[in-house]
Amino acid sequence: MKISDTAEYFSKQVLRTRRFFVEESQKQRAGAEAAMLVAGGCEWCAPDFVIDRRQFPFVAFEFVARGGGHVTMAGRRHELSAGHAFFYDPATPHVIQSDNAEPMVKYFFNLSGNRAAALLEDLELKAGTLIRVLDAGRVTALLEEVIDHALRGGKTALRVAGAALEHALALCSDSRQHAAMKFDPAYATYLRCRGHLLRNYPVLGSIEQAAKHCHVSAAYMTRLFKRYDTETPLACLTRLKMSQAMIKLRQPEAQVKAVAAELGYKSAAHFSRAFKAWSGRSPVAVRSE
Repeated sequence: MKISDTAEYFSKQVLRTRRFFVEESQKQRAGAEAAMLVAGGCEWCAPDFVIDRRQFPFVAFEFVARGGGHVTMAGRRHELSAGHAFFYDPATPHVIQSDNAEPMVKYFFNLSGNRAAALLEDLELKAGTLIRVLDAGRVTALLEEVIDHALRGGKTALRVAGAALEHALALCSDSRQHAAMKFDPAYATYLRCRGHLLRNYPVLGSIEQAAKHCHVSAAYMTRLFKRYDTETPLACLTRLKMSQAMIKLRQPEAQVKAVAAELGYKSAAHFSRAFKAWSGRSPVAVRSE
């Protein structure tokens, strides 16, 4: 299975990304009934981020983790903020635009095959629908799993990633709320803390540092994650760093020491131990693949 981190239709109006795209030869191997995961990722939108499509070849699911903006689907405009999820298909014209003052951090996933549309219909997540997800923390964790599995590669990568995505979609359906619902203050703080990790993980050296920037204590940040998430802040930070390392190590002429330094590790040895504990492989082994 060949996975790329670029595709022609991926937006360039982004500050940072973790994205994957399944090469065309792999997509063609899926049967007509398969809900094939074509692409996905997390995008840190630039202030001028805008997508304006009259048509799109895939069924799509997008989820806002932080920031705001708006989406117009089939001529109807909706405001977007953290916890909103929306869905569109090839027959749904759409415009997605980020807020200038607080740009979005959002996830997107594209599916092809007959099962994709049927899955969303079964879950009552039809094209043109906007919802707010009550259990947004768990959904975010599952979407991170989708990206992690796809980027790791391997024979079963897409199958496992697809299963995690279906779990996330089912959770969206199960915990859906009216789009205008407001979050409680503690949950809003949790989203702010998680958003800070998502935006700044390459330069964060510890959870204490992250908590200080979010104006909370590390202990309170940990309690928020325990209440609203499925992983600790440290586990989240480590996973984000390691997932980005996986991408960088696969680039031509990648150097373990340089990758370690770029992701805030004081030594290549420390980074190598952490990477092997997370992935089961050494950085040198991944680099030589």
